[in-house]
Amino acid sequence: MSESTPYISHVPYIEAVAEALDAAGLTVADWNADDNDPRDAYIEFDRTITTPAYSDDTEVNLLWREDRGWMVGWGDADSVSQNGLDWVVDLFCGVLPTPEEMVTEARTVIAKIPSPQGGPYGRYRDTEDDDGFEAELAQYAKNTDNHS
Repeated sequence: MSESTPYISHVPYIEAVAEALDAAGLTVADWNADDNDPRDAYIEFDRTITTPAYSDDTEVNLLWREDRGWMVGWGDADSVSQNGLDWVVDLFCGVLPTPEEMVTEARTVIAKIPSPQGGPYGRYRDTEDDDGFEAELAQYAKNTDNHS
């Protein structure tokens, strides 16, 4: 019997994005969603698709935070600092773009290393905001329940 896993509300959304990336041929090596405050997640690309732009020893990830939205992070896979990610660049595509919109964003960051940005990082919301975010996020859980 397997241990029960606690429900993490953003897992269905992150899973939907990872599945869309895989379906589009943007192979996902790994993904994870954590119930931190703010909630966060990552989707790591298989190096076979990122090597042409980055190199074969570079790990490339899409990173997500509920207040900041999506970012791309990359770095030497053997580096200790920042869990192997030397650069993190905001994508400025919102907090909950559709999985299809994330496929478009991913195609761009896989094809060419983004330029580092100056200035403050993006911030779309605070975790305490009453902005309909939880209801939007819950739609992904309902969508996965309908397909199970």
